[in-house]
Amino acid sequence: MKVLLTGATGMLGQALYEAFMRENVEVITVARSNSHYNIDLIVNSEKIIDVIQTESPDIVINSAALINLQACEDNPKEAYFINAKLPGILTEACREVGCFFVQISTDHYYMNDSKKKHSEKDPVLLVNEYARTKYEGERFALTYANSLIVRTNIVGFRNKKNTPTFIEWIIDSLNSGKKIYGFEDFYTSSIDVYHFSDILIELIEKRITGILNIASTNVLSKYEFISELASVLNKESFVKKGNLNQFKGIKRANSLGLDVTKLKTILGNQEIPSSQEVIHKVVEKYREGAFYEL
Repeated sequence: MKVLLTGATGMLGQALYEAFMRENVEVITVARSNSHYNIDLIVNSEKIIDVIQTESPDIVINSAALINLQACEDNPKEAYFINAKLPGILTEACREVGCFFVQISTDHYYMNDSKKKHSEKDPVLLVNEYARTKYEGERFALTYANSLIVRTNIVGFRNKKNTPTFIEWIIDSLNSGKKIYGFEDFYTSSIDVYHFSDILIELIEKRITGILNIASTNVLSKYEFISELASVLNKESFVKKGNLNQFKGIKRANSLGLDVTKLKTILGNQEIPSSQEVIHKVVEKYREGAFYEL
């Protein structure tokens, strides 16, 4: 099996690459730098067509995205190019060579229903450019019957200077003795990139298509998540309660819990982690050295 992976140097891309390497799968990487094909997918997105035709992979996984909400609002054209147009180009290229396509989407579609777990069929709300462009990417991918669109909220390590991930920000702040304000009114069912990668590989082997949630089995507020992580590190005293509504700025979805009933049915006996298991996994990886100073 040959896999072509876009966004290979990102948080998820790094974890997927390592997971495929453990399975002795050939992986062709695409990113701006440090990859087999160094392409700026915003400026030169059409080049990916030639790469797919040349490599003729069995699987294409698109983990490239512009996820910064402010950047999406400030640069809607750029957000459209990477979050919507690129999946459209990849869809057509995969259709031409007959390979399986995986589009990594988002959970940023739901509002004001607390810890509700949203199924793949629940109506979505598009409240900002990030959500609008990611949803457009989903629509393009769904035009190809041999596509899997994954809705998720992933956490992990990237080790990119000046742009810490959510977990890196938490750990760095706790180690620096800084107060962290966790939102009590912002909910997710985050899953670590390590569990996520293992689950995705299984889904690819089964050639599952359509829209599918990959998430932890329960929903926590950001405050609960940060507090539990800090508690594992014996630094819970630095975590304070905050409220998303106290902060002005971009309108954002705030109830991002995902229902994994469909995923459980597909996987059968394979375990899907709880939020607590996700937290322990990222702490385990941190203690193994997954997060380092740049």
